[in-house]
Amino acid sequence: MEITTVEQAKETILKWLKENHHQIDEFKDENANFHFEIDFPVGTMKKQRIIQPKDYPQLVLILNGVSIAPEHAEKLKKMTEEEREKLYNEIRKELMFSEVSYDLNLDQEGIAKQVQFSYEFYFDALTKTQTYKALLLNYRVLMYFVTKFNDKFGIPEMKESPETLNV
Repeated sequence: MEITTVEQAKETILKWLKENHHQIDEFKDENANFHFEIDFPVGTMKKQRIIQPKDYPQLVLILNGVSIAPEHAEKLKKMTEEEREKLYNEIRKELMFSEVSYDLNLDQEGIAKQVQFSYEFYFDALTKTQTYKALLLNYRVLMYFVTKFNDKFGIPEMKESPETLNV
């Protein structure tokens, strides 16, 4: 079945999410025709969003993000600007050919505060396989950043559940 309308896309995606037993929260969003937050992987505290932005007809946006642990941010702050830029360039090179777009949000001092990643596709490619591929690729980039920073700076102490989505 070819999906050509927002309503078809929304109902189809919801059906797939329910079939796969995701927890689904739907948000009212003046900038989106639909906006869901789901657990991915299923049953975890990790969250991703599936959005159809009003300004981009037929686009499906899969969005995820992670905050940089305060301990990691402190260690970034202690690095020289040159050392930080070397780390950021390493990340850019390693993700250059990823299908996932990412935005490393830096403060005015050049310290990474959070990372947001997204995967986009249009209704002409909207299949269950494509939707779950997008979720999986975003999750892999999330795990890349967690692993990259943990390997570089050590595993931070978790005082509460990690905040994995700052949108």
